[in-house]
Amino acid sequence: MDYACILGVMVNSASEKATMSDDLKGAIITALVTGIISIIGFVITNHSMKKNFENELKRQRDNIALEKMATMPYEVLQLMDKMMELEDIDNDNQKQVTLDMNLKRFKEIMNTIYSYGSERAIEIVSLMQKENYAANGNMADLDNYRIISEYVLLATQIKYDVTEISVSPELWLQMRLNDYYENKEKIKNANNKLVDELKLRKEFKIK
Repeated sequence: MDYACILGVMVNSASEKATMSDDLKGAIITALVTGIISIIGFVITNHSMKKNFENELKRQRDNIALEKMATMPYEVLQLMDKMMELEDIDNDNQKQVTLDMNLKRFKEIMNTIYSYGSERAIEIVSLMQKENYAANGNMADLDNYRIISEYVLLATQIKYDVTEISVSPELWLQMRLNDYYENKEKIKNANNKLVDELKLRKEFKIK
């Protein structure tokens, strides 16, 4: 028997097995790497899609809130003008009808602010209603300077929420009240006290 030949065949066979084993390992490693890359890609894509969806949802919510609140500063100041004009109405029945209409409009504004406004805006309007309830409809029991300051601060806060423009309420008071400078200290004290109570922006204070 040719032992050299047999030995050669055995060596070749072992070499082929080693080669096949290496090829199999290579195939398995390639498959594992490909699978891991696919899984990582899926996770990243899924996270990205989720993030994009959340951002789009937030953008739509912000747009809706912005649309609803865009005219609120004007609406609040218009209502304040109508409340101030009540003093010029001599007829009691007409005054009561106008007051009822103003209160109805105030409730509508409250609902809109609560639904779409910022936390600060809600706090201001909540305080206003709380003080209205405490007075039980008797306007004589309310501090006029505080009421005026509440309305103007509410409009100022919403203006900031919508435009990110921060202004002093004094600018509007100077335009609207012909006796502003005569009563500036009283209005200033009422306004600045509210800013501190509600922790509003320091730019809302009257200097």
